[in-house]
Amino acid sequence: MSRSLAVALIVLTLPGVALAQPGAGTIEQVSSFGANPGALQMHLYTPSPAPAAGAPVVLALHGCTQNVTTFRSTGWEPLADAHGFYVVYPAQTSANNPVSCFNWAGEYGDEANMRRGEGENQSIISMVDHMQSSLGVDASRVFITGHSAGAAMVMVMLATWPERFAAGAVTAAIPYRCANSVGSAFSCQSPGRDQAPSAWGDLVRAASSHSGPWPRLSIWHGTSDGIVAPMNQTEVLEQWTDLTGASATPDATEMVDGYPHATFGGGRIETWEITGAGHATFVDPDNGCGMTASYVTDANICSTSYQARFFGLMGGPTMPPPGTDAGVVPPGTDAGTWGGMWGSDAGSWGGMWGTDAGPGGGNPPADGGAHDCPGGCAAAPGRGLGAGRLGLLALLGLALALRRRR
Repeated sequence: MSRSLAVALIVLTLPGVALAQPGAGTIEQVSSFGANPGALQMHLYTPSPAPAAGAPVVLALHGCTQNVTTFRSTGWEPLADAHGFYVVYPAQTSANNPVSCFNWAGEYGDEANMRRGEGENQSIISMVDHMQSSLGVDASRVFITGHSAGAAMVMVMLATWPERFAAGAVTAAIPYRCANSVGSAFSCQSPGRDQAPSAWGDLVRAASSHSGPWPRLSIWHGTSDGIVAPMNQTEVLEQWTDLTGASATPDATEMVDGYPHATFGGGRIETWEITGAGHATFVDPDNGCGMTASYVTDANICSTSYQARFFGLMGGPTMPPPGTDAGVVPPGTDAGTWGGMWGSDAGSWGGMWGTDAGPGGGNPPADGGAHDCPGGCAAAPGRGLGAGRLGLLALLGLALALRRRR
């Protein structure tokens, strides 16, 4: 058995229970949404109550080995109900990719998926077009988020269609055009590729005729990620600061829910370092945010809510007051102004800023559950992947090597 196939079989049999945190609305697969050269699926969540024309929309892209059910557990739907926006889940299929990775690095040297108007990026933009034509969503409030291969595909979308997105958020991402082959996908994933910021920025500038302004970007990464090397967070930051002309020196730094948060370019770019955490989207079930699932980890921080706040969807300012950490509620804040974000009401998102996990300022629990670390945990969720971490696991690049070889 080849090394690639052996690792693939291990990946496909990793434990993990895929649960969803549904909202009060409805989810359905949209069978026809326009040009679909990437042969993707579109799943639409309509919140309850259904919003009027002019509502925002968030596209949420799953990672490798995940699916729509898994990614529903990240908590976007209750937020959509509370704040009146649609959620679209683009979905990869096993026919396109054996482990359901979005093909962010192309396929066998075919770069169609990375070129504007081709392959999977065209399929995703067709979903946006469908939302605008059928439901009248606000073209100026289209947002996109993703994890792992989904995050790498978000970088493709922001590079190839920058005028169509107001902002994006990525967790465990890789810079646009870091790779265009199987071998380079492995090396970009880990140990990562160090390149000059101007070279990274040039790759995005060459992806379209757009000259700005560029989408805002929120960049998340676990510092103990053993699948996508944490250095990729720095490279993504360098790509976007060079592109936007922002300084790579942060405007401000602070601790939020026990984790380092930094802002750049007047708040148009931000980074979140989830210390001690591995390869996952980060949720906080104890405070009503999401549910644990495969590569969805309870880290006592609600990445979904912070991303929604960054997008401007929470009914309050897009940035917390400088230096504010968990447990500090701004004087005079009420739920009508902040929508419960600052812990001022008893709603599902109340206490987000006002309650933490107690000692340690909300550091990740070390419960070692299978939902935290498929294959077993070390001291913190996702820190290690048991079974020798499986080294690369190939969640981003492996499927490229297997496509059409079955």
